[in-house]
Amino acid sequence: MDNFTKTIDKISTATGKAASYFLIPVILTVFYSVVMRYCFNDIVHWAFEVSLFLYGMFVMVGGAYTLKVRSHVRVDIVAGKLSHKWNSFLDFISFLCIIVVCCVVVYLGSKWAWISTLQLERSVRQTPFDPQIWWYKWFIPFSFALVGVQAVAEALTAFRNISNKKEEK
Repeated sequence: MDNFTKTIDKISTATGKAASYFLIPVILTVFYSVVMRYCFNDIVHWAFEVSLFLYGMFVMVGGAYTLKVRSHVRVDIVAGKLSHKWNSFLDFISFLCIIVVCCVVVYLGSKWAWISTLQLERSVRQTPFDPQIWWYKWFIPFSFALVGVQAVAEALTAFRNISNKKEEK
């Protein structure tokens, strides 16, 4: 079980670090667009959608890493008053919910992405750029699969904490 969770943690760390590199072209694209618009009075039609795609990929693919390092939004009002075992139990239940949601989104998202791929779907923004977006829709099931697998690793860790004989505070 330890090898499994360590492997998943390594995958989440690697995808999180890879996703962070999406921010560099986002910044460059937005900067280029602003310079072209305000200095040369020229509209860069592709810049908005490209930055939207890249930022979306950053957020989605970085989700598993965010879960791993516990940087997600969390309300700790109740957790601060409970023992370590009860906090682990709440974590276990929470991660089970995350796993179920991820399974549903992977299933439905894959169907949606497949239909989009068959249609070679294009952007609804009606810009002169008009890019194909079917490839982008595959990031949804992919990223939710990463989050779901990381949630499995976190649930196993929480379960191990519940099963420990000694009580920690």
